[in-house]
Amino acid sequence: MGEELTQKQIDAVYQRCNAMPLQQLLDLCLNPNSGITIEGLRDVNYKKINELEQRFNDQAKEKIWEASKGSINSLMEYIQKIEQGLFPDTYLESAKDNLVKLALDEIKNEWTNISLSSDVNTINDFVDKWLGVESFISRRGGTFESPELDEARKKIEAIANGTIIEDFNRLKVIEDDYKRVSEINAFIQKYARNTTETAKDYINKASELLTWTQENIAAREDWFKAKEVDTIQVYVEFISKHPSCRFREDADARVMELKGDLLTDIKRFPFNYHRDTMYEYISTKTLTYDDLVSKSYILTDKGYNHILRYPTLKHEQRTDLQNLMSNLSNPHSAEGNTDIYFFGIPGSGKTCVLAGLLSLSGRLGFDFDPRGEGGGGRYAVELQNYARSSMLPPKTDDFFIQVIDCLIDDEERNSHNISIIEMAGEKTRDFAFIENATSLDDLGPGAAGLLQNDNNKVIFFVIDPTNEKDVVMDDGSTQLVKQDNVLNCIASLLEKNKELMRKVTAIHIILTKSDTLGDYADENVIRELLVQQGYQAVLNRIKRICETYDINKATGFQVGLFPFCVGKFMPGDVYTFDETDSLKILRVIQANTTSLRQKTWGDRLKEWFNS
Repeated sequence: MGEELTQKQIDAVYQRCNAMPLQQLLDLCLNPNSGITIEGLRDVNYKKINELEQRFNDQAKEKIWEASKGSINSLMEYIQKIEQGLFPDTYLESAKDNLVKLALDEIKNEWTNISLSSDVNTINDFVDKWLGVESFISRRGGTFESPELDEARKKIEAIANGTIIEDFNRLKVIEDDYKRVSEINAFIQKYARNTTETAKDYINKASELLTWTQENIAAREDWFKAKEVDTIQVYVEFISKHPSCRFREDADARVMELKGDLLTDIKRFPFNYHRDTMYEYISTKTLTYDDLVSKSYILTDKGYNHILRYPTLKHEQRTDLQNLMSNLSNPHSAEGNTDIYFFGIPGSGKTCVLAGLLSLSGRLGFDFDPRGEGGGGRYAVELQNYARSSMLPPKTDDFFIQVIDCLIDDEERNSHNISIIEMAGEKTRDFAFIENATSLDDLGPGAAGLLQNDNNKVIFFVIDPTNEKDVVMDDGSTQLVKQDNVLNCIASLLEKNKELMRKVTAIHIILTKSDTLGDYADENVIRELLVQQGYQAVLNRIKRICETYDINKATGFQVGLFPFCVGKFMPGDVYTFDETDSLKILRVIQANTTSLRQKTWGDRLKEWFNS
């Protein structure tokens, strides 16, 4: 330890330094207690400062290194002088390592003393001090990882921003939406310039709360409207429009409740849910694939995707089907054929019955001529394709009669010519509104010529059991006449044409959409249903006709009642084609084309005159 100088002595040395020997000044600088330093001599413009500093560094590196080890500031200064080239770098790495160790020990001790303090300034000073040390170390490639510094940062932020959380929590409990909007805007403005993470985080939360509140305001009116309508579609639309509003949970709960009822109703009454309705349910996600296919088996995968592909029946139906129908004003059936007639109002299902029959080409020796003289061949091809593709044919809005030339084998494999004749449903319907109608021509262009020819005839009345409403006209008006009234008028017309009835070998009724009647729709079920729906008069008239003209003798003159469904139907007017009922009707046709009626005396007399 060297001699310690007084302040007066120190001042005297600095004043006459240029007159003192260099070695004397060096000895004073090497004495840490003298108070004389290289920096002090530089400040008073000592002329030989560079030489002095060089000799000082050469002789003092060990002393300075030893003196610097115990102080963070001394180590930082020592490292800086090495970087400036004033000290050799012999101990540079040791100095860096020692600085980190010393800093970690000291920051831990210092934080222990102030960690319980809530004084923002004290903790701020702590953070500023150690951020400087951290920066010094990191700039030189070192790592200073101090949990105490991280904790101090969090604490200073929590103290500084404690009111932010309190203010935000007050926003959440405001019940009036309009007042909340005003308070949220004030909150955002108040803390907009606060750069802490807490402030940024809660401003974002406030913005989300603002959006949610504004949506609640907009959703309130829609919610009350939805509750008034109270349908699953309205609630689903509401959720889609207001996905995050305060009414979302209530809407979800109501959707789940209504969805269960809806799926049950669709499963029980699939015919009540047509294509456009099911497409809306699916496209709006009111009903999902899982709802309709995976869980309930209401639709098949093919049926589900068919609805998506064809949103309405018009999308799946060819627009030119009408153009394929023959528009003959004088249709005819070749002499010797058995004519198979189908009578029914528009929408009764005649076209589906024909499609089902024509799809059986090749069964029982049945075939149709696509270029037959009757003119209905191209129309028949198209109907066949509809059935084979499990697609519903479009409504045939046409006043002309269709004649399809066909062949069918009897049970002995003998081939017979038949003509399938679809009577225009519009004319059949309109006939019921003609006063005192007695002419067969009133059934459509060429109807009289067909019905009065010499061919044997089989007549099918086609009835839709789901149609219990009044008949709808082409202009959309509803007439106070029901389906049974129309068919009763036709039966009455036929009954009055004795020459026609003598050529009829069978009269039957086809009940379409029979799958709506349950799994066991036998003849008794059908007869009971027809009676309930007001068809007793029609049934009685047909039986009277059969008794008068010896028709259906094998069944006691009772009309044959045949349930018909073109396939297994699902909601959305989609189905899987099933030939079962079509084949039954084809067998009825086969049986009635082989049983020729005995010629009457009048028939033989007519043949003699014409010979």
